[in-house]
Amino acid sequence: MAALWPGFEQSITRFLKKGSLEIPGTGKSIDFATFLAGAYITATTPVMVNYSTGPVVQPVINGISRRSIIADAVAKLLLANGTKYEKLPFLDFLPAAIAFCKYWVPGIGVTMSPFPAAPPCFAPLVAGYFIKDEDYAAAKKQAGLDNINPTVENDALAEIQKSAIVNDPVVVFPSPIVLFPGNPIKLAQDLHFAMTKSFTPEATATNLTRAFSTHLKSIIGIYAGFKDPATPPTPLPIMFVVFNGLS
Repeated sequence: MAALWPGFEQSITRFLKKGSLEIPGTGKSIDFATFLAGAYITATTPVMVNYSTGPVVQPVINGISRRSIIADAVAKLLLANGTKYEKLPFLDFLPAAIAFCKYWVPGIGVTMSPFPAAPPCFAPLVAGYFIKDEDYAAAKKQAGLDNINPTVENDALAEIQKSAIVNDPVVVFPSPIVLFPGNPIKLAQDLHFAMTKSFTPEATATNLTRAFSTHLKSIIGIYAGFKDPATPPTPLPIMFVVFNGLS
């Protein structure tokens, strides 16, 4: 299973056509902001992580507890109208885009399940695990972290990486560890298009789905795990497996 984008798109279309959604047995209805936040969390919970060694389903395990981040993102999305900045109208949607990116930032946003482990690892390095300097350097080199993505500046990547595996070095966050929570400029452009250039419920739903799914594909990170020292690359007891995108 992967992110539930078809269901997300269909539910958004139905809501926009009706204009509201009644809660059964209460006589009350859900507004669009509440509905969109819930639909986003539901759609992105069973996410698939696209590792260099093959895709693995590692679902979000605390999306509901981070609902306030998405509620804030949706509120900013609905406040934007693309008219504040005449030359670059998509900038009006940048606060919303940054808020959606925040949902995927380690320690602030969601955590993805560390199981099943990214191959060829058999288990994740737990938070607080001490890594020998030589093993850390070898694992970084083997994973190619310095060249993880040409769109990410090395200095910025180093800063993000230091916040995840620091000092001795010690693992701070459990894997998978997001190093780059997506491109907010691209997401702002796509949200601007979806909210200002879509003229039917179907088009709005399709373009919102495209904006969010494209954003997830730009999320980058690593899985820090234990491996059998007898398997390549030998004789490392640990390994960093890069992922480039969620789907």
